[in-house]
Amino acid sequence: MRIIQFFNWRLVDIMDYVLKVKEQGFDAIQINPIQPLKEDGLKEWWMSYQPIDFAIGNFYGTKEDLIQLCCYANKNNIRIFADVVINHMGGSVENNLVPHSKVADKLRSNPLYWRPQKNVYNWHDRQEVIHNCMGLPGLNVYHQDVEDMIVKYLNELIDCGITGFRFDAAKSIGLPSEGYRFWPNVIYRLKKYGLFLYGEVIFEEDIKVLDEYTNYMNILGNYDATDKDKMVKFIESHDTFLSDDSLGYTRYLSSEEIVREYQKIAYNYVNTLFYARPFDNSWQCNAVREANFFRKNNSLVRAKNYE
Repeated sequence: MRIIQFFNWRLVDIMDYVLKVKEQGFDAIQINPIQPLKEDGLKEWWMSYQPIDFAIGNFYGTKEDLIQLCCYANKNNIRIFADVVINHMGGSVENNLVPHSKVADKLRSNPLYWRPQKNVYNWHDRQEVIHNCMGLPGLNVYHQDVEDMIVKYLNELIDCGITGFRFDAAKSIGLPSEGYRFWPNVIYRLKKYGLFLYGEVIFEEDIKVLDEYTNYMNILGNYDATDKDKMVKFIESHDTFLSDDSLGYTRYLSSEEIVREYQKIAYNYVNTLFYARPFDNSWQCNAVREANFFRKNNSLVRAKNYE
């Protein structure tokens, strides 16, 4: 699966590039979180990860825009994957760990729907990671009501034509070996088979943890699980390019360097993600196209040899 990430692109603008995406050898487009946001409009990039509800529609597009994009893309054999924020909501101005006043009342009014207002300090401590907050109000996804809201939202996206999900901060949600069945429960309740699921599990080195995640989804991460075909490899993401702290470690790399590194992973991994930098068309270059088609063409050659 070759995925291109059009981060902070409006859905109506993506429509104009579907055929070019196909020509470049990509199989899918990853769109922005489409949930209502604490602050809408072209403001700070990280505001896209501060939703206030499990619903469809924000500055980047309406539900109708999403249906239209999915319909057009699917007719051209391009899949649309939704980036979904299910682990947290937008924080208040006074205290980031307190839900913003704009957060839907059905969520905000019930204290049982929230994690303790404590941040993760040790990202190598799984108990902290799966129970504490990551700088924003953490949802208690282990509560049945919250799980139900998430499943309803995901199925609504599927009804619009979405055929895959990127789960933001998947690393912060516990696994069955840790006493939580959120992932198998949610995935079993999705109304469509054949979805491409991948979760953000960045900077996780424990192979046992990574391998358990691969029982339920592919992994978007820096370290490989045992089955490399379950990885979604990337050189750059919106985080590594736009962050102004240590996480923004690719922002000083040239587009040419990114393309060269992308070629390497495209030659060696089944699933890759290419982040389209703002005002940068390097994703349209021949080198990216050739890298995307390399494995596909080799697979066709191998298949013919076995006929």
